[in-house]
Amino acid sequence: MFDALQILLFGRQPFAKVSNKTLERIIRREFGNCANDVKQKLQEISATPNSKNRISAAILKLADNDINALDDLIKTSNNDFRDIVIKAEYPRCSNLDFVEIKRNGMKQIYFADWKEYSNWLNKI
Repeated sequence: MFDALQILLFGRQPFAKVSNKTLERIIRREFGNCANDVKQKLQEISATPNSKNRISAAILKLADNDINALDDLIKTSNNDFRDIVIKAEYPRCSNLDFVEIKRNGMKQIYFADWKEYSNWLNKI
């Protein structure tokens, strides 16, 4: 809620904060019986401890329940994690390139991206 308010009032693009508990829930929700295999694959992510959960969640979102997609997504994230995070958390923004959009338009794009990601992150 606070993140949505910051978007609408100030036009600030939020970033996901993913706890260990949330990541565990997402892995089980998205991959069920393969959860242990997924956890093992996610260990291959080269990232700081503070960003590893965020990157892992982004990879899981982009994998869209396809365990076979994880290896390529992890490889991409290890080359440059921003390529994964922007597509998962900010899909509309990632498609803008260098198009100039008025401030209110950007707020709406940020809000739509955040709402989509938050809904995915928090669904049960």
